[in-house]
Amino acid sequence: MRIFKVYLYGLLVLLFVVFIIQNFQTLTQGISLRFNLGFISLISIPIPLYLVAAVLFFGGVLLTSLIHWAEKRPLVKEIKILKRNTAPASPAAGPDSVSPKGAGPAEAAARKTEADEKKSEGGTIVSSKPLIRKDPSGGDKPSLSS
Repeated sequence: MRIFKVYLYGLLVLLFVVFIIQNFQTLTQGISLRFNLGFISLISIPIPLYLVAAVLFFGGVLLTSLIHWAEKRPLVKEIKILKRNTAPASPAAGPDSVSPKGAGPAEAAARKTEADEKKSEGGTIVSSKPLIRKDPSGGDKPSLSS
């Protein structure tokens, strides 16, 4: 996908260069901008068309960036406040979650599973074990575990 973007941008630059070469005389022509209110009349010095287009383009980019920043700023502040006021997603690690020196990965995983089973939220027990287990009578029918 990344190489596709490189080719696409390269093609756009090539088309832009072809456009400039084919319209070079028109783009370098000087144009005078006028501003007439009746009681005051202003006329600019001749400015090349490519310069007018570039100034308008970058002015639009700047204006759009300022609007985006103005809309984003209060949201960023609100996110910071909410992050500061909420409790962390995972509770602080207790003494039983730290494995002693020499304990293997299997013991650490077993302790983590036991700790997961002890946690609860709103009366719901959180467990990493599957919710469905085979019927103890030996049948193939799964039953919900309680």
